[in-house]
Amino acid sequence: MKKNLTYFCFLFFIIFYTNNSSANSSDVKNWLKYEIDQIINLYKNDDISAEVKLDAIKETINKSFAGKSIAKFVVGNKWDEASEEVRENFVELFKEHLSLTVGSLMQSYSNQKYELIDATEVKKGLFKIDMELTFNEQKTLVTWGVKEHKNKFYVMDLIIADISLMRAKRSEFSSVLKKKNLKELNIILKDQNLESYNNLIN
Repeated sequence: MKKNLTYFCFLFFIIFYTNNSSANSSDVKNWLKYEIDQIINLYKNDDISAEVKLDAIKETINKSFAGKSIAKFVVGNKWDEASEEVRENFVELFKEHLSLTVGSLMQSYSNQKYELIDATEVKKGLFKIDMELTFNEQKTLVTWGVKEHKNKFYVMDLIIADISLMRAKRSEFSSVLKKKNLKELNIILKDQNLESYNNLIN
């Protein structure tokens, strides 16, 4: 159950980019449904290779994920201590890390259902969307926030069972960064990414 819900969390973490203007709650909700269905349909097709699926996820993240701002948040004050080159390297590795995580979790997809039940503009350009996930007749409410910036949508956070995804990722990396700097974390993350990719395509 936990794994099946988790893949949805990462899925929704990567799919917010659009060229709409004057966005409202309906725009966010309708666009989100379309993007979710696109990714789910990809994984329903057994004729599509793992490499192609992973490339599609990576491309989506590169277009839609607010990489720099969230990457900066998850590493805390280690960001300020690092050079610009090290920061840029981490942003790319972190986005790759997310795409591989999504690819891994999507392997467990088995026609779970979702419904977007509410979308509210809590203040100008900032939206709160409630989504209901159903698995084995059990329902789980997920809430996430999306910010509109220059006529594009970017996810800012995702909350499930009162746990912020951004804060969970920060906690995950902080355990490493207690003993390592950002440059050393990049080396670790690069090796992890390569191992994860090979596991997914083989």
